[in-house]
Amino acid sequence: MGSMGSMGEYVVRAELGAFPLWTVGGDNVVPDSLPLSQRLLTAMQDWTSFFDDVGGAISDPEVLDEFVSQGFKIAHAMRRELKGATVHLDHPVTAQRTEIVRRAPK
Repeated sequence: MGSMGSMGEYVVRAELGAFPLWTVGGDNVVPDSLPLSQRLLTAMQDWTSFFDDVGGAISDPEVLDEFVSQGFKIAHAMRRELKGATVHLDHPVTAQRTEIVRRAPK
């Protein structure tokens, strides 16, 4: 395995009944195992609760856009908090994986 210096690689993905954070290998990550802020953990919990509430089916395109953009916010925040980690977001419908790269300052 690599050195502990690297924070590793993670995937933000909504899955029914699970905390929405995974290793690239597909293991569910325990929220407390990472140095994430309470605010971010709460956001992740809310995000995944909504997904659970709709049974993982988001048919309304506007709701889906909102859900995805919320996912991107979470993934960006996570990347900021875990310096050096690689973070991806999986689209809840298409499952397309996007690597989160630092936004260029506008």
